[in-house]
Amino acid sequence: MNSFTISYKKLTIFVFLFLLITNYCLSQQNIQVPFKNIVLHEKLKDLPTLMLEDKKSGKDVEVIFNKKITVINFWATWCAPCKEEMPSLDQMIDILGHDYVELIAVNVESISYEKSKSFLDELNIKNFDSLFDKELRVVKGLGLRGLPTTILINKQGKEFSRVVGAIDFSDKKFIDWIKNY
Repeated sequence: MNSFTISYKKLTIFVFLFLLITNYCLSQQNIQVPFKNIVLHEKLKDLPTLMLEDKKSGKDVEVIFNKKITVINFWATWCAPCKEEMPSLDQMIDILGHDYVELIAVNVESISYEKSKSFLDELNIKNFDSLFDKELRVVKGLGLRGLPTTILINKQGKEFSRVVGAIDFSDKKFIDWIKNY
């Protein structure tokens, strides 16, 4: 009976460790990010109210998250890495579709809408336009440090990751990764 008790204890410990390790492995499945400059938050972040300027209409608009993955890309016309990644943001929308992902491009300069539109037209951007944060209220509120920076928001409106610097948003590794959200 004593050997049965010892064996039962060993079996209980084994099952406990097996479940613990399995649970840990399953919880880690999305942590592998496709690029080194993607910061995946351990805890989802709530977002403040985001008010951006729509120079086309001349009004401030509140960003509303609508049950899609939302990608908010902060950029400027003078930023070479921003210019480099813009076409891949456009392609990302073609790949994932407007029903899955929404892109909000935010220009942080004090330039005209026409100059911004001309910049995007020159790059053949067809899937998005740009809003503006010329007073950097949103940039400061989100604690951004440089350009380009991209905020990734899940379908529940929580920030789950940031891209600090440029990446290829149309790269298969990124597309496969973001489909997990």
